[in-house]
Amino acid sequence: MVWYLYIVALLFIGAGVYLILNTEQARNFSREFAETGNYRLWGILGAAFGVLLAISAFWSGVVWFLFILGLGFSGLGAFLFFGQEERVDALLRVWAAVSDRGLRLWGLILVVVGTAIMSWT
Repeated sequence: MVWYLYIVALLFIGAGVYLILNTEQARNFSREFAETGNYRLWGILGAAFGVLLAISAFWSGVVWFLFILGLGFSGLGAFLFFGQEERVDALLRVWAAVSDRGLRLWGLILVVVGTAIMSWT
């Protein structure tokens, strides 16, 4: 399961760099997803991602952080899958309305977390 942690770390770093460097494209993608996205499919993928992350956390140096992160992704996936459509739409509209600085901050957070995951495995 260490290979999964490396994949997650690379995905986080890649997504963070994308958010930092291509902020306008990321904003357009999030708006398009909020308007036309299939929430149930993304909920299943998010929950599976979180469960695998929580399981693979036991092969890392810092189990608690990755386990909690995996539970968070699982909870978000469950919310997207089981949540009321109005509440899910409201959450996605909030994400789509984040400012440029906010998106860059999330990108920086993703890069730092991805680098930390890479160093802990």
